[in-house]
Amino acid sequence: MYKYKIFIILLSLLGYTNITVAAKTPDTGVLILAHGGKHESWDKAVKHASNKVQKDYLVEVAFGMANPVSMQQAINNLEKQGAKKIVVVPLFISSHSPIIRQNEYLLGFRDELADPPMMMHHGHGSDAMTDMEIKPLTINAKIFLTNALDSHPLVTNIIYDRIKKLSKKPKNETIIILAHGPNSEADNKNWIKEINSISEQIREKNNYKQIFGLTVRDDANEEVYEQAKEHLRTLVYQAGKSSDVIVVPLLLSQGGIEQGYVKRLKGLNYKWSGETLLPHKNITKFIQASVKYALEKESSNRSVTTR
Repeated sequence: MYKYKIFIILLSLLGYTNITVAAKTPDTGVLILAHGGKHESWDKAVKHASNKVQKDYLVEVAFGMANPVSMQQAINNLEKQGAKKIVVVPLFISSHSPIIRQNEYLLGFRDELADPPMMMHHGHGSDAMTDMEIKPLTINAKIFLTNALDSHPLVTNIIYDRIKKLSKKPKNETIIILAHGPNSEADNKNWIKEINSISEQIREKNNYKQIFGLTVRDDANEEVYEQAKEHLRTLVYQAGKSSDVIVVPLLLSQGGIEQGYVKRLKGLNYKWSGETLLPHKNITKFIQASVKYALEKESSNRSVTTR
């Protein structure tokens, strides 16, 4: 098995917002990784985003959070269809999490697990540990692993679209971009860094009064969770004294978790649509861009780390 980890540089991808592929490549598979939701609509939104990608590549979607069973099945399906190369595109909000690190281990990019092993149940909720031994997957094809959504310009443009639908007077509006967030402080700092990058890109598009990025830390311990909740409520309350507040969720798809954000903000004044990243054509473009970048870098032997 050949393994390639693609480190996607933000500026390098700016040229890949409009994707065209000349012809279908039957020996190239795309494995899309996504959390999965409690509601069927969550999964359907992800599958719909992959439809256009299927015109150019063999495509499988594996739901679950670094779930070795669903991932192995998807890889087997791609190889049975003739895939000699497989580009793995994680549709997760951030590259900085135990989920991504376990994916790296399962796909052969890490020699050992960086965090306690997880078998993530399909759907939202707390991490579910298992006594099952986690082993690297059996893969015969060349494997390429791209970054998660992070602060890609295509993601930023979706958030900006959501803001514009609610915005009336940008100079008098405070924008709060709200993400789920990880458990550890180290990972959380990197989540915030990516959200701040999205904020900076949006500032270049419009002159909003203020833009903040926060994480709600749903799965962290109670003390951290309560601190995050209080921080959010205080920020919305204080910003609302001198501006209109717009809160936008940085989530892949609607499935109920966003309603928890609304409950946290009960009694406060703010604008909210609840629209997530999906449905939006830019998620399809992100998948296409990630695949094209990975394959082009392999051909040119540039910016590809082989392990």
